[in-house]
Amino acid sequence: MFPMAGKAKAAAYSLKKRDTSQLVAELAKVLRVYGPVAHDSHFRFEPLEDASQLRLDYTSTILPPKKYFIPPVQETLTFTLSPKLETREPTPEKATPSWQGKSFLLFGVHSCDLAGISFNDLMYTLLYQDPFPLRRRNEAVIVGLYCLTPCPDSFCRSMGSLNWTQSADLMLMDLGDEYYVQVLSDVGQRVVDLAKKFFVPGTDAQAVKTKKMLREREQQFPDPIKESDKLPAQLDAHYEGPMWERIGKRCLGCGNCTMACPTCFCFDVNDRVDLSLTKGARLRSWDSCQLADFALVAGGQNFRPTIPSRLRFRIYHKFRVEPEQVKQIGCVGCGRCTRYCPADIDMIELLTDIQKGGN
Repeated sequence: MFPMAGKAKAAAYSLKKRDTSQLVAELAKVLRVYGPVAHDSHFRFEPLEDASQLRLDYTSTILPPKKYFIPPVQETLTFTLSPKLETREPTPEKATPSWQGKSFLLFGVHSCDLAGISFNDLMYTLLYQDPFPLRRRNEAVIVGLYCLTPCPDSFCRSMGSLNWTQSADLMLMDLGDEYYVQVLSDVGQRVVDLAKKFFVPGTDAQAVKTKKMLREREQQFPDPIKESDKLPAQLDAHYEGPMWERIGKRCLGCGNCTMACPTCFCFDVNDRVDLSLTKGARLRSWDSCQLADFALVAGGQNFRPTIPSRLRFRIYHKFRVEPEQVKQIGCVGCGRCTRYCPADIDMIELLTDIQKGGN
């Protein structure tokens, strides 16, 4: 579907769990490897300095792996005055492409986050070409991981991301003592070939077991938002509904929901000038439509001055505007927005209220 996905393959392999750390260590010889790492009861995608840090039994990470394609703060150019103004793009990162055009690998990405990556692929190709995330995207190798247990507050099944595999090069299914490895792209096959000593051809029995587990887990995952394809029309019908003011009174306008979201992509641009006034850098950083100055323009006019209006904008944009723009809802149902909301605003409750009439 996307230019970076490669040609699909039908191959499948088996990987012993006990060999996973050795596999990561082998891949780390040619790629920078990132994966879920435990921090007390939470998990974060981080560089795997030690392959044993990898935790594939994780529930959900605090921030989605989109941070490797759209960094929280990114330098887009530097400028100097010497004596005329000169600008240049930043030099490549230390982890420059070192293996067949690839520079890093994300290991163990859940399906909901794969859907988030696919969504941003659409935003940065169909709407406009953004060279910064696209360059990072083309340098990435992604190893996905099927979830077997629902995360708290998640509704990925309702949003269609439970079985998402697009944007992954390899997909892992936990079969107990081993992983069933599906090859989804040419890049994925090259990864297998690079570390072939850890992979053996998959069997028909493993394929049957994987399909059976995928079918059975469907009933374990909640599906609270029925007929989500009707949300755009329902939002149009209840744009002025009283629910926005009611829920907006609880919202703190902190932006936690958007910062933790796999599909939010808004950013601000600022120039950082050295005290000498002769050099500086242009930075782009994550921004949030929930912050008070997001819609503030010259002259002091603010198009969304109240918290309820900003809350409504966020929901309307995700479930009404983005399906029209890129034919995909801007929500993957990961539940992060609910988990990290200090006001306990529940996305499932909010969407259910919309479907019930917006009261």
